[in-house]
Amino acid sequence: MSGVATGGFVTSGVWFGPAERPLLGWCTRPTERPTTSAVVIAPGFGYEYWSSHRTLRTLAEALAVRGHTVLRFDYDGAGDSSGERWDGGRVAAWRASLGHAVALLRAGGAERVTLVGLRLGATFALLDARALGADAVVAWVPVLSGKRFARELRLLATPVPRDERHPERDGAMVFAGSVLTAETVAELGRLDVEALADRPAPRVLVAARPEQPCDKLADKLRALGADVALETLPGMETALDTPTEDATVPAPIVARIADWIGDAPAAPRDRARGLEIAPRPSATITTSHGALVERVTEIGSPRLVAIRADRQGAAESGRAVVFLNSGSEPHIGPGRAWVDYTRALALAGYTTFRVDFSGWGESPDRGHAPGRPYDAHCVHEAVGVVEDLRAAGLREVTLAGLCAGAWVSMRAAQLVAVDRVIAINPQLYWQPGQPVEALLSTTRKRRAHERAREEAGGRDGSWSMLDAYGFLPPASQWLVRLRRRRTGVLMLFAESDDGLEYLRNRCRRRLGDELARGYLRVEELGDMDHQMYREWRRAAAIDVMTTFLASPSPPAPPSAADAPRSAPSASGSAVRTGYRRRRRFPGWPPSR
Repeated sequence: MSGVATGGFVTSGVWFGPAERPLLGWCTRPTERPTTSAVVIAPGFGYEYWSSHRTLRTLAEALAVRGHTVLRFDYDGAGDSSGERWDGGRVAAWRASLGHAVALLRAGGAERVTLVGLRLGATFALLDARALGADAVVAWVPVLSGKRFARELRLLATPVPRDERHPERDGAMVFAGSVLTAETVAELGRLDVEALADRPAPRVLVAARPEQPCDKLADKLRALGADVALETLPGMETALDTPTEDATVPAPIVARIADWIGDAPAAPRDRARGLEIAPRPSATITTSHGALVERVTEIGSPRLVAIRADRQGAAESGRAVVFLNSGSEPHIGPGRAWVDYTRALALAGYTTFRVDFSGWGESPDRGHAPGRPYDAHCVHEAVGVVEDLRAAGLREVTLAGLCAGAWVSMRAAQLVAVDRVIAINPQLYWQPGQPVEALLSTTRKRRAHERAREEAGGRDGSWSMLDAYGFLPPASQWLVRLRRRRTGVLMLFAESDDGLEYLRNRCRRRLGDELARGYLRVEELGDMDHQMYREWRRAAAIDVMTTFLASPSPPAPPSAADAPRSAPSASGSAVRTGYRRRRRFPGWPPSR
């Protein structure tokens, strides 16, 4: 198991659990103080998983510096782990995932195990710690009542439309891209930590929020014989209640938890190397559409953490599709979309990568602020990834991204030879130096005056007239440059997305002209949201992407191809010939 050492610790990806249902974890180990003390961190669910990702990584690093081997992991059917979210028995599978994580560390020689759970993960830790033989538990803002939690999810989630082809999905919901079937909601509703009959562990830290007191739980645990510390710690909203772009690590809370766990004792003399985990460099992921092999790797310059996927048993195709970070999300993508897309494309014969820029997900920071969209270093690192893949012999490279990731993909393709770009909901009105908001609604409000001006100019033909005389906004210039570089571009938009509205208004003539030349394709996906959280619509997105990737490259343009063509009518009819609205598609992910 390899990794990059940073500041007294090294973090590596490790596959574990059943061979037929592998899980992926991130193991952070001390480099200078080997011990046999281990900590397992169980994440939250849904929106909280993404917003707290950086906080849990920071906690793992802080504990490793204090001598512990720390394992963060993804539940079955979540994150990078195998399984699909429409599978049954979700709550039992998630709890079993925690058990597999503990078993991995015990098998490596852990003599002391502490469970740290956040929100739903804290509930699992309290319920299962005794059976897993945990020495201590940190219950970090635990879900106290499964019934209340399920009710909150019903209020926040989006109902999945009824589909006669999938009657088993009746009553299902999606919360931040995470699927909640009626069965899963019922299972969550039955969780109740106050019904514990035995102490979960000898020592328990209950870390509560001021607005969510846990006094009754602490009293209950004391009555069961546990040594309980109850801490009410303000500031958790910065990591739980905000989008990933705005989320910040609550450093005092992380420090308090690390202090409570304390320094790891030195390894016994006969265990001088401390806890050791057998390397498992790859895993076979089985789906109803076939099997693929995934491995944790590093690509680019500087070396970036990535997950590579290939169809099992397939010969090297020489074609790679690289998904870059969206917003401030880690490499699994918004609502796990990148996992769905890379696995589907891998089964279609492509080598796929989901990559973390420096400061995102699992890649080292290298002096960059964590996960800041549109950072200039992202463009340079995307270029480095392409150059690395070219050097490795890949004959066709496609960059893919959403929103800021789409912008980075299109920018990088102007600097390095990229065969294709899949730009999902690109906001090409954004330019360096402008604000970066986490919510599109905030951006819409800030740009209200600009949007009105863009719409007026599109309506009266002013922008098209300027285009005809060669006065192009940056977005139109990008389209021209990419065509001149013979880069095929798919721009895939959610219905009525702001980025599409901008192109229709501000770049009307240029958009129609570039569509006619054949290097640009625009698709509008009905009933899809900007973040692609509506999981049931991802089959349509996959269909569009696979069709685009399989289409032949346009022929080389004639020498006069760069001369402007006659302007389409101001009504925009020429623009609409280049894209189609997508409504219904069969396909991925399959139901079981």
